[in-house]
Amino acid sequence: MRRGHPQKEATRLALELSAAIARISGVDASRTMVVLQDGPARSAVEGGHVLPEPGEEEEWLRRTGG
Repeated sequence: MRRGHPQKEATRLALELSAAIARISGVDASRTMVVLQDGPARSAVEGGHVLPEPGEEEEWLRRTGG
């Protein structure tokens, strides 16, 4: 995930992913592990475009046609 997102959002995402893994796989959530590692947006590419910094998504979407 892009560095700069609030910790509360990262924690919520990790919990939601853990619950989804358990639901889809049938494995008890207590036996799952989710680790989110953050990195700079410039290290990620989507659709051939380097991702924007958090908070710059609207401009990025306009520029990339997303």
